[in-house]
Amino acid sequence: MSVRTVLGFYRAYWLSLSLCLGIMALYLTSALVHGDYWYALAGMLVLTAGLGWLWRRYDPPS
Repeated sequence: MSVRTVLGFYRAYWLSLSLCLGIMALYLTSALVHGDYWYALAGMLVLTAGLGWLWRRYDPPS
């Protein structure tokens, strides 16, 4: 995995990634402030699964 691949991935999905990371940051902050550690863990698993799904769909230009 090169820096060009990661930058291309971000350029392809910048809106989805920005919205997802913003919403997940608010969700995780709320879960951690209220002591809901299982919800925070579940949120991290959902975030990881979503990023993995996007990464699998990404086809870098040749």
